[in-house]
Amino acid sequence: MNRLSNEHRLLIRTARGHNASARAFWAMYAPRLLAYIRALLASQNAQSQAEDVLQGVMCKVLKVQTFRLRQIKSVDAWLFAVSRSVALNHLRGERREFSRRKHFRPAEALNEPMPPSSHELVRRSVEALEPEDAEIVTLRYVAGLTFGEIGELVGLPRSTVACRHERALKKLREALGLEELEEESGTGILGEVSHG
Repeated sequence: MNRLSNEHRLLIRTARGHNASARAFWAMYAPRLLAYIRALLASQNAQSQAEDVLQGVMCKVLKVQTFRLRQIKSVDAWLFAVSRSVALNHLRGERREFSRRKHFRPAEALNEPMPPSSHELVRRSVEALEPEDAEIVTLRYVAGLTFGEIGELVGLPRSTVACRHERALKKLREALGLEELEEESGTGILGEVSHG
């Protein structure tokens, strides 16, 4: 790659320890990566650990050598791939820990829950999807990745990703009682998934 994108330059400066670049990098990527990690952890009710996983992602990113960072085709797609890997490793560790302590169960909340906001309804509806479909929806609307980039990340053909995306949107429309969901990244009702 002869010409580096602005994202590549920011990533490389961050990896070299440039504080202002690190702050800009964090501001640019942390919210989207955190939303994606929360979605991945939702199937195991481990969302409260998402910030710890995000810290693990950032530590892993900072350990990559500069010459390898220059070889990355898409910084966005690569960061979401790293996030996926770290989150799945975290879940495997959680499962091992749970199997060691099967008798332990967290206490139920004593207070009745507040009525959910529209943001919470969207989040719950996405979490109710099959995990593979929820991941595709999250990568599309939170990460802003294309179907091709999502396919590379999850190891599926672009057409399969598009079909699963359409199936997931249909289920979300039904669950939320909506006729149409915006398909633009980060807009409409699905854009709410990325906030919070």
